[in-house]
Amino acid sequence: MYLKNILNSLTIAKYKFTIQLKQEATLPSFKGATFRGGFGYTLKRICCVMEESSCNDCMLRTKCIYCLFFETKNNKEHNFLGFLEPPRPFALELPVDEKRVYQQGETLEINILIFGNQVQFLPYIVLTFSELGRKGLGRTRVKYDLLSVETIYGETIYDAHTKTFCSRESTVKLSFDENIERIKEVKIKFLTPTRIKTEGRYTKDLSFATLTKAILRRLAALFLFYADRKLDCAFEEIIKEAERVSTKSSSLRWVDVERFSTRQKARMKLGGVVGEVVYQGELTKFYPILKVGEYIHVGKNTTFGLGKYEIVEIN
Repeated sequence: MYLKNILNSLTIAKYKFTIQLKQEATLPSFKGATFRGGFGYTLKRICCVMEESSCNDCMLRTKCIYCLFFETKNNKEHNFLGFLEPPRPFALELPVDEKRVYQQGETLEINILIFGNQVQFLPYIVLTFSELGRKGLGRTRVKYDLLSVETIYGETIYDAHTKTFCSRESTVKLSFDENIERIKEVKIKFLTPTRIKTEGRYTKDLSFATLTKAILRRLAALFLFYADRKLDCAFEEIIKEAERVSTKSSSLRWVDVERFSTRQKARMKLGGVVGEVVYQGELTKFYPILKVGEYIHVGKNTTFGLGKYEIVEIN
């Protein structure tokens, strides 16, 4: 199977943040932009010691946690690989629903994925989300309490009452059985808008080869920037085999979600595909690639929660 022996070379940690609203609130149906914006703004306010300087000119930018998470730029060493910008070392997962109105005392769960060597900064992220709740979320300044942070295995890693961290295993362990039954079909459900470009344009037609290329490209970038190594795999061979897999059925559709850009002072659309697609062919060897894609998300704007999919059925 492709990549099965090297996927655990990249640390993937997943945490569940549980917050409790301190007031009645109306949130956007697309909550990712609200929480991502609040995360960035609050982290910068906590970390920045050069308030009058831009991040580009700051002498501390290579050591600043805000810059590492939101303002990291490419360098000449990596330009030849075609990565114009490094991927951000985190992704958000908000509830996939249309709920907007919340009552005082209701809870909300937010999953945060952190990649590679940036896992060490979890305490700063916890502090940021706690402070965001104290100051207020969004333009209406919705207040909340951060109750707890749990690992992917359901163990408490941070208790807000005692303000203490516990040492727990929080990284995702990926293992794949060589004797797995032959996979001839796989159904994938795209839960949040997925933005993948082909030939410079976002596409509604997610062929299996297009999806595979997008996963490999993102995975290669995460390895390079946050595991300090190249992803060692036969890219051309994998893509050639992926092109032999066909689309049996598809209910994919394009949807637009909106966010307000504080920098540009304007509303912006983040469109992508959602829905289900069934791929058919020799798929067994691709299973590790598809499985890791569930965790790292795929396509553009994953920090907003976009590009999340799940494997719902294999045959």
